[in-house]
Amino acid sequence: MPTSSETLRGVVLDQLGEGVIVTDAEGHIVFVNKAAEIIHGRIKLDVAPDDYTRSYRLLTMEGEPYPPEELPLARAASSGEHVENASWKIRRPDGSVVVAVGSARPLFDPDGRQIGAALTMRDETLRFEAEERLKEALHLKDMLLFEVNHRVRNSLQIVSSVISLAVQRVKDEEAKKVLKQTRQRVDVISVTHRSLYELGTHDRVDCAQLLPELCQQVVDTYEMGGNIKLDCRATGSITLPVGKAVSLCLAVTELITNACKYAFEGRESGRIELLLDGEGMKATVEVRDDGIGMDLDKPAPNGTGIGMM
Repeated sequence: MPTSSETLRGVVLDQLGEGVIVTDAEGHIVFVNKAAEIIHGRIKLDVAPDDYTRSYRLLTMEGEPYPPEELPLARAASSGEHVENASWKIRRPDGSVVVAVGSARPLFDPDGRQIGAALTMRDETLRFEAEERLKEALHLKDMLLFEVNHRVRNSLQIVSSVISLAVQRVKDEEAKKVLKQTRQRVDVISVTHRSLYELGTHDRVDCAQLLPELCQQVVDTYEMGGNIKLDCRATGSITLPVGKAVSLCLAVTELITNACKYAFEGRESGRIELLLDGEGMKATVEVRDDGIGMDLDKPAPNGTGIGMM
């Protein structure tokens, strides 16, 4: 006896790896293939759209009962919508929960009348669990890096405090000057690490944001009764790995320090400009002042300090 076309279609659909659910024109479920039965752990026919959630124990990704009218198959059956790659959860009879991803679309006869809807779906539980584990691992990594940078900054602050105590005890003025410069450089590194956990980047620093703050701290240390003005202008971003950021910040703060110490000798006021222009890891940094300048008739300085370097 010949096999009916409907029976043949059912046999073929049962061979598919994807789950398939088909409804009639009113949205009642009339067919569930073997893969869909395995995903749900059950098979129920003649279920109306407003009963999909209860009959098949369908949940949102947050674990709440899925509003029946928002389900992909219900939207396709009731409103003729096409829904692509939607995600939801299914609680099986044994209590296990699987994550399904699927698409739903209306079905039309040759005359253009909607005669039903079809949902194709697949079990994405393993992928979802792998993504969740990855998110947890990344979150843990961020937490650890936050703690590391926080502790590095705290340790550098302790070092800075120890140097400050030494400054108070040392009598030699040259030694005091060297210790103060050392403390300033430690503070630059400390603030750089602080920016890592405040900005949440952990391994790179936007120097266009950080440098104006650092340079203002230097000016506040050397200002002549508040008469040194710092004008900072930044264009774009200068994002560098922490090692390069520390080097750049140290170099620029040395330039600002030299300007504060030497540019305004015999002057009651002065102005320093910090110009930053960058994109990604490429940067142009300029430090200018309206001070007395260098006497070109004198021999070139032969100092060995970091500023001259």
